[in-house]
Amino acid sequence: MRRSPITIAIALSAARHARWLALAVLLLAGIALMEFAQASSALCAAGQHCTSARHATATASERSLLDFAATLRDTAARRDELSSQEYFSFSGVGAIVCTVNGEQRMSTAFLVGAFDIGVTVAHTFEGRDGAAAPEDCIYTSTDSLGQIRERIPVSYIKSQWEAEAGASGHTAKDFAVVRLREPSHYAQRTMPIGKFSGAAVPVLMIGFRSDMESDPLKAKSRGTVYERKANGISLAALEGFTHDIDARGIAAGAPVIDERTGVIIGIHTLATQRSAGAARNTMITMNEWLEATLRAEIQATDEKGADSGF
Repeated sequence: MRRSPITIAIALSAARHARWLALAVLLLAGIALMEFAQASSALCAAGQHCTSARHATATASERSLLDFAATLRDTAARRDELSSQEYFSFSGVGAIVCTVNGEQRMSTAFLVGAFDIGVTVAHTFEGRDGAAAPEDCIYTSTDSLGQIRERIPVSYIKSQWEAEAGASGHTAKDFAVVRLREPSHYAQRTMPIGKFSGAAVPVLMIGFRSDMESDPLKAKSRGTVYERKANGISLAALEGFTHDIDARGIAAGAPVIDERTGVIIGIHTLATQRSAGAARNTMITMNEWLEATLRAEIQATDEKGADSGF
């Protein structure tokens, strides 16, 4: 028997309602189990109870829910938007946007030593469609609502790939220092940068999405930095360090910050095709070229009577 359109609509509505109800039950169960796991964890620390016993005696479906809840909790802790205080603390993080042959290239950048000196990645200014000249690029800042606060033209660019013979394409030398035509007035502070000891540390990364037009808010993400080795030999000098930060969609050039000290210990980038062929999350650390270039630029700023914070 052919059912009327009204009958079909009612049936579809009932089916959708049932699916939403089932999903709600699943989420509530996950939350309940997550709360139980959190409480059990506290008891375990006190020596009274351990979640491992609860997990071991749980049914397969309960274990799946526990794992699912833990994943939700871990993801929420690892990646989030910035608070108002963090926007103030990281107001020296902006973006470099270049336009070459009608196409945009974008990277995260951060101010170091003076409000018109920025650090980012060198590969922003190179590409198959040609190199980006300073007049092609601007430094952009946005506030906590995603509104653009500044668009400052770039005066000149110093890239290690261009300045040093044989450096082009090497991941560990993917550095660029940019001079802005005028200081940033939105940034409240410049960013402290230091050398990395090489030991595994908890880190925080602050950066912009690769597509600022659709999402102009800064993002933060947490993780750990590791040293890569091959046959017991460190690859950091050639390929940088590997990190497990959730960097999906975050533009290269984002500062990687030691959570214990608040000091930038590296810059997020991606391994090039020259390094083992596969792209991966990579942190490059300040080398002699970057340190010498920053000191020269800061000295030039000081000679003009501007403030320095490096």
